[in-house]
Amino acid sequence: MRSFSPRAHRNQSSVTTTATTTTATATATAATSKQQKMKVSCAINNDEKNAKKRKVLALHGRGGNARSFGSFLEDIVKRTENELEWTFLDGTVDEGKRHEFTKGEEGKALAWWSLPANTRTYSVSKLEGLDGSLRLVRESGPFDCLIGFSQGATLTSVLCAMKCGCADVVNGFDAVVLVSGARPGVGEEWELVKRDARKGAKTSLHVIGERDVVNPPDLGYSLADCFSVHGKEVVTHKDGHIVPVDDEDIVQKIITTLTK
Repeated sequence: MRSFSPRAHRNQSSVTTTATTTTATATATAATSKQQKMKVSCAINNDEKNAKKRKVLALHGRGGNARSFGSFLEDIVKRTENELEWTFLDGTVDEGKRHEFTKGEEGKALAWWSLPANTRTYSVSKLEGLDGSLRLVRESGPFDCLIGFSQGATLTSVLCAMKCGCADVVNGFDAVVLVSGARPGVGEEWELVKRDARKGAKTSLHVIGERDVVNPPDLGYSLADCFSVHGKEVVTHKDGHIVPVDDEDIVQKIITTLTK
């Protein structure tokens, strides 16, 4: 900013020049101030926009990992980038092999608990290694929403029952999506989910494959029954044990559930 001498000017032209310069300076100062206010306003708006983003935790199925599940959900992530902040975690159990769906390109095959050979989660009496997965979610959170596939969907039901990793410990998660889920065994975890899962999510979407031979449809319906009837929706597709990312109606329901 230019400064002016306080001495009076006798020459008319000098006075005119000084007045004009002073006006121009004041205008420039006002413009600068307006620009600064606009910058502050934009910064505040951006902060508010980021603050409103829901934090979503995505949980892969057995034999997958964070990277592979991120690939499956890539389109949904892109379509919700203004509303959601996504986190993909790796399962805590290394099964010692490569990811089966992508022929090793996406890395190791991981799980959220260990299972005996030739068994499914829904038939065991204890989920060995569950505590490590709960700890990982708790330390990575808090989160507003969950989406899980297969074993990740089953873990989602346990997280809801325990209100583990959620931002709102009173009311639970804002929304959860369970794709191709099944009950968490037949022991204490299942009893916990039957009793308390309905208290851990305000809204739930359950996606069930009619030809699912890994987690048969009746198991998906049984798991859905554990959630509150208020804000719950169950949808089916004609395929098997998959995330139906090519079914636009279901994709839109997933997006709506997580963002509304």
